[in-house]
Amino acid sequence: MAEPFDPTSLGRHSEPVPYDVTAEAIAAYARATNDTAPDALAGEVAPAVFAIVPVFGRANGPSVVHPDQAAALQGRVVHGEQWMVIHRPIVAGDRLLVRGAAIGIHAKASGVQVVSRNETTDAATGQPVNEQYVTIFYRGVESGVDEGEVAPSLKALRGDEEGTPLPPLVFPVDPDQPARYADASGDHNRIHLDDDFARSVGLPGIIVHGMCTLAFAARAVREALGETSAGAVRQLGARFTSPLLPGDQLTTTVARLAPGAGGRSAVRFGCANGAGQAVLGAGYAELA
Repeated sequence: MAEPFDPTSLGRHSEPVPYDVTAEAIAAYARATNDTAPDALAGEVAPAVFAIVPVFGRANGPSVVHPDQAAALQGRVVHGEQWMVIHRPIVAGDRLLVRGAAIGIHAKASGVQVVSRNETTDAATGQPVNEQYVTIFYRGVESGVDEGEVAPSLKALRGDEEGTPLPPLVFPVDPDQPARYADASGDHNRIHLDDDFARSVGLPGIIVHGMCTLAFAARAVREALGETSAGAVRQLGARFTSPLLPGDQLTTTVARLAPGAGGRSAVRFGCANGAGQAVLGAGYAELA
């Protein structure tokens, strides 16, 4: 296979793209992720992970994948890491502007990481709403490229503090979770919808979207701290370690840390499937 990545596109931002937030979109996302926050289900305040929706497929800058390799690499894409800084919650009626750029391509022993940075601002005021670092991993792909920036270190964000353990929360994953999440998020990658295709690219079958898994974890963090509003989470990051399968269950363990920025509640968290295998690791969150 020819070199699949083009580093000349690194750092080239997309033009700002508008996104109008509707109550219907917020409520649909909440239902697709089994959220229980009343303000999210009412379509008023978006859950933290909804922040990916305005960005997805709209504001990633020029692709760093050579066009003739894009189709071949589609089934090799999984989420590697996600880091989100939320300056204020997204609410119904918002008009947002989103833009992004790939900022790093990093060859690893088992594949290639592509790191993007996305920014969302309020179209009316120009004030920041959120920023996100998205690390995508191309499984089993070889590249001679190792250039650009890396995402913020989740280990550094968490520090060495073990924290005070809180009771774990266990949520069932519905058999139709990937289909519902695809419709609510716009992410229709075939590895989440087509069992034969997923198996053909080395997966055990259809897998749950990484961001859906992270949304489950964000809900667990809120509930562990007794927060009922979808807008409580202000920082959120995790590493995706193994795929979660539809029909499984997700156990989230949370430990309370010393207060974060501005005295906000801070936690570290991890998630495991029904067999006890880690699904999300290096989790860190701050709540307003």
